[in-house]
Amino acid sequence: MSRLSRQVQPAEAYLAKLTEADWATLAKRNVLVKGGQGQYGLMIATTVSQATAWAVLTDYGSFYKFLPTVVKSRVVESDGDRTIVEQVDRRRILLTTMESKVLTENLELHGQQISFRLLEGNLEYMYGHWRIDAAPPSLGGELVCLLSQQVRAEADVGPFKAMFYNLFEAGLVDTIKALRTEMERRAASSNL
Repeated sequence: MSRLSRQVQPAEAYLAKLTEADWATLAKRNVLVKGGQGQYGLMIATTVSQATAWAVLTDYGSFYKFLPTVVKSRVVESDGDRTIVEQVDRRRILLTTMESKVLTENLELHGQQISFRLLEGNLEYMYGHWRIDAAPPSLGGELVCLLSQQVRAEADVGPFKAMFYNLFEAGLVDTIKALRTEMERRAASSNL
C-alpha cells in the first residue's frame, strides 16, 4: 500500500500564502521559487486549460521527449490512480556526464494533484506533489492555469551538498519551464 498522501489541499489555502511580489513574478510568466536546502516550492503560470496541463503532466512515457535531462521514461506499472515510472536522467556536471535512473510512485488525485515519492534511485529520498490550479482573474485573462511543485529531496554527497542543492534547484526550474512549453505547444497544435 502506498504511503503517499491522498489529501488535496484546498486551492484557497494553497494560494493564500503568495505575496504581491509572488503574484507579480507569476504575471510576468517567470518561475516562482521558494525554499532551498532540499525543500522547494515552484510555481509557473500558463495559458493552457487545466485539462491540457494534466494531460502533459501525466504523459509519463513521453517525458524523454520534452524534459531537458530525461533521456528515457517508461511506465513500469499502472493500477488505477497509481503509476510507477522509471526515468533515466543524463546531465553534464563539471567535466563529466552523469547518468542516473530513478523509479517513482505517482498517485493521481482528482485531475488536480499528483503526489510522488522516490522508490529507487541515487538520492536518499525525494517526495512531494505536482498541482494544477485555476489562475485568479487578477493575474490577467491570458494566464488561466497555475502549475506548481512542492518537493523535498536529499542526497548523500558529503562535502558537495551545496553543489547538489544548486544543481537540483536549477533542474527543477528547467523542468517546470519545459512542462509549460510542452503544454503550450500541445494547446497551439490542437487549435490549428
